[in-house]
Amino acid sequence: MITRHHLALALICGLILGGALAGFNPLILVVILAGTGIGAILPDIHMKRPKKTCLLTVAWCIVLAGRRVCIPVICGIYRLVPGIRVRSDDKRLTHSVPGILLYFILLAGIARTVVILSGDCIPALPVMAFLEGLLMGLVFHFAEDLCTRKGIAVFFPFTTTGIHGSIRPCDIYDNRIPRFHIQHGSILIVFLLLMWAEPALAEYLVPLGLLGTGTCIVSMVCQSEVRIDHGTGQESTSPDATMA
Repeated sequence: MITRHHLALALICGLILGGALAGFNPLILVVILAGTGIGAILPDIHMKRPKKTCLLTVAWCIVLAGRRVCIPVICGIYRLVPGIRVRSDDKRLTHSVPGILLYFILLAGIARTVVILSGDCIPALPVMAFLEGLLMGLVFHFAEDLCTRKGIAVFFPFTTTGIHGSIRPCDIYDNRIPRFHIQHGSILIVFLLLMWAEPALAEYLVPLGLLGTGTCIVSMVCQSEVRIDHGTGQESTSPDATMA
């Protein structure tokens, strides 16, 4: 999906699960959502620099930072495995389960190092909340791209088997992505109303948050004609990811 879709859908899901994890603590929720937004952008390492300065330039800078800091390390780790050859500009690096896990572990390690070096200057709780949001954003990005024609390469670089759906993000005649926004927003509203109308449900915030975000993801997959392709999930430099 294109950047604005990734951000919007991820932030709605982030409000549901993040609200549950934060107990609707405004400060912690904002930190979680910041992490979610960044995590929803980071995997698109093939994003090209916008021709003019705009909001998309901020997203490009975030992607560039991740690409410069983490991708060389990920490639180095893969190259230690006999027979594995990868390129640093291959989007499959961050659109696979191993890639997402490695990306998050590296970022979490950097955050942990910053906290340790800062002594007591940076509280651990906001950093943990940010990392929770970051992981959520990475997972949401992964699930959203799974529904598109380009799809994901599930266990790249160990196999090129891919999973993809039938959505073309730039097809203005396909109303499924706008429908996803409405569905996700409706689930968020129901979640918030339940919490407001039934205070007794507060102790079930996390299970309800997981149920809400799970429903969002499953509903996208079910409407996207998702299927497995052996030998797909190929590298793409499609301009889709450079649009907002």
